Amino acid sequence: MRTDKADWGDRYLAAMRWAIPPALRNEGALLTRAQNVVNAAIIAGLFGPLYALAYLWLGFDMAANETMLCCLVMLSAPLVLRCTGSILIARELFLSAILFNFTWLSYHLGGITAPTATWLLTAPVVAMFLGGVRSALCWLALSCAALVALYAGKAGDQNWQLSALHLLCCLGLLIVVTVFVLLFELTKTQGFVHLEQALRTINELAIRDELTGTHNRRHLIRLIERASERGHRFSLCLLDIDFFKHINDTWGHSAGDAVLRAFAQSVQSQVRPGDTFGRYGGEEFLLMLPDTGAASAITLAERVRLGIEQMRCDDVGPDVVVTVSIGVAQFRPGETISQAIGRADEALYQAKSAGRNRVACHGDTVVPPPAIAPPSAAGSDAHTMCAEGAQRARLFEDAHADLLTGLMNRRLLRERLQHAMHRADRGSRPLALLLININKFREINEAFGVAAGDAVLVHAGTQLRGALREGDAVARWGGDEFIAVLEDVGDELAARQVATKIIERFAAPLPLGNSAQRNCFITLSIGIALYPGADSSLDALLRRAEQALGRARTNGGHSIDMARGAGTGPQDERLALKDGLRTALAENQLLLEYQPQVDLATRRVIGVETLIRWQHPQFGRIEPARFIGLAEETGLIVPIGDWVLRSACAQHRAWVDAGLPAIKIAVNLSARQLKDPDLVTRILQLVAQAGISPRCLDLEITEGVLMDDLARNRRTLAALRAAGLQVSIDDFGTGYSSLNYLSELPIDILKMDGQFVRRLGAPDSDKHDERTTRALAIAGAIVTIAHKLELKVIAEAVETEVQYAALAQLGCDQAQGFLFHRPMHPDAVAALLVARPRLVVERDLPIGDLTAFRLP
Repeated sequence: MRTDKADWGDRYLAAMRWAIPPALRNEGALLTRAQNVVNAAIIAGLFGPLYALAYLWLGFDMAANETMLCCLVMLSAPLVLRCTGSILIARELFLSAILFNFTWLSYHLGGITAPTATWLLTAPVVAMFLGGVRSALCWLALSCAALVALYAGKAGDQNWQLSALHLLCCLGLLIVVTVFVLLFELTKTQGFVHLEQALRTINELAIRDELTGTHNRRHLIRLIERASERGHRFSLCLLDIDFFKHINDTWGHSAGDAVLRAFAQSVQSQVRPGDTFGRYGGEEFLLMLPDTGAASAITLAERVRLGIEQMRCDDVGPDVVVTVSIGVAQFRPGETISQAIGRADEALYQAKSAGRNRVACHGDTVVPPPAIAPPSAAGSDAHTMCAEGAQRARLFEDAHADLLTGLMNRRLLRERLQHAMHRADRGSRPLALLLININKFREINEAFGVAAGDAVLVHAGTQLRGALREGDAVARWGGDEFIAVLEDVGDELAARQVATKIIERFAAPLPLGNSAQRNCFITLSIGIALYPGADSSLDALLRRAEQALGRARTNGGHSIDMARGAGTGPQDERLALKDGLRTALAENQLLLEYQPQVDLATRRVIGVETLIRWQHPQFGRIEPARFIGLAEETGLIVPIGDWVLRSACAQHRAWVDAGLPAIKIAVNLSARQLKDPDLVTRILQLVAQAGISPRCLDLEITEGVLMDDLARNRRTLAALRAAGLQVSIDDFGTGYSSLNYLSELPIDILKMDGQFVRRLGAPDSDKHDERTTRALAIAGAIVTIAHKLELKVIAEAVETEVQYAALAQLGCDQAQGFLFHRPMHPDAVAALLVARPRLVVERDLPIGDLTAFRLP
């Protein structure tokens, strides 16, 4: 019901708004008067015809006709208001119709004693609401004159005493009611006046900076957004007062405020009338130049810079020297306002870094005027550092760039990051810090040489720079680590998408040397931390990124991890997990799930991979990526690994005893387990105790782990295979892709890493891009090499029908992934083997023909 009332109310206000010209809608008092005229006309239109019907029913035909005629005149008032835009004309027309109507009726219905005589008070009362006090007094006088005229016109026809009494009563009623309404309206009007003044003050505070009188940040951004929405061309200038902190520290904050006011006045006196200028925050100001390209904006900015350089702050002292650095950027269609301001800020940073008191345009070289030193209290050495500033500008690139990659070095990155954090505080837009590590870089150096390692670093720097936006900062942090600073990322998902984009650029191998087999697959670990956070310092942000990177590195291969909580939170969690691992086994907090593996030729489930989970009493369900590395550090990986092997073998025995097929069960071995000299003996004992066939147990070892001590690992694998167990190389293709060890290691299966699978196929199979074509070639090469060596291939992370069809056409043997099944409870696996042992495909599919693909 309330919704219906509100809807009708909105419709009524919209209809009323039609009759009110736009010029009368801007001021509250005028709008109220105009609305009252329309309301009065609508009331007359509703009730006037009812009175006319009453007169007609009583036999007063002329009265009925006259009333309808006056109603039509009153109803024309809104139309007159819209056409003329004059409240006065519309109002006086309406009031004239009222006065004439009741005067005519009273005269023809008996004069002063007529029932309609008292209705003459409606004219001054309505005039009060339509025109205010003066209008009401005017129409009060006219109504009183009409009453006197009625008395005089009919005096001879009636008892004069009775007629005089009627006259006095009508006059008294008219005056008393009108005065009461006058006083009420006067009080209400004064309240509205005060309210309107307060609203005007609030609006002024909402759009003006209190100190400088210029636009404040919010209103400034709103005006720029309007220009952007209209499709106008414009340029932005971001101005920063040089050494403002020094002014505050030396002469006090009152002097700083005086400098800000003088600065704002000086800039406003130099810009054009149509330009938009305001305080962006602190000592920074923003200037929008409509219909201005970058070249003209630089000219105007240089004029402002020179004007500020000549400005003197006599209120503060003759020794104060004020200069400004200005960054210029022309707005690009399609970009957001924050991106345009970010580019102007990049240019401002370039101007400040090159010696201050400069104008820099985004993407151009800074044109250096004489550099200045911070203003001194004495003032005598205000320009003594000119030569040093110029030299600093010439050496800027050498001092702040990494000599090998050409990226920013550590020192400059810290400055840029601090600057970006300040900007994030002002704009309430988070930034993301990506700490990127090249996995096993030391081993790349050892295997391929230092020169090849340098080539890898240069290649990584180039790929990182190409994966990011123009305004993002990229630096070599040291050794094999890089940092990227992403501003205005929005949220965690956006940061992850950028990290994934970076990883995708490292899909293809990097050729090293002249040999065709000297290819190196580079994998990255990326730790991400967002700012602002609970711990807001620069060092805390870096620590959180380092902790996230540490977790990512434990996963192996390409891996991304996001920092959680404040700077100390992840460390506290890490310690808690370390302590909890010691009791997790004893308290049965660890559990196993199994992900089915499908034979692509027969479409049947032929095995499962064992996956460990931890149901922590405090942190809930924990994935292995968060605690396996801790288990490795503490040495608990060995007893945990034994528990996994024992439990997996026992589960396999339970399935076989239940009459289910003796499928293969795969278990991962860690690096710590592989180094254990008693590994082979202990595994064979567990297999014997469970009473399962050794051929049903598949031991998975990652490619990187195998390479740590190739000779010893070869002997271990040979002993396991001699006992009848199967051995798989997990995450194949993410290590060094040297083909020599494949022919030497006693293995049965290659597991194609998910990064290759994810790039197979395309939504539209007729339009393969270059990346898809290369991914198909690499996956096909892996399958071909494996089959030549009489090895089977299992593809991991198969999630789409297109990937499935591509793998089937390439001749891949087996696959696992979310397309088939997610990791499952043992009972769910048993039910699957009983009810749905076979994946249903209606017919063999070429790549791209996926319409008949379905799962039962």
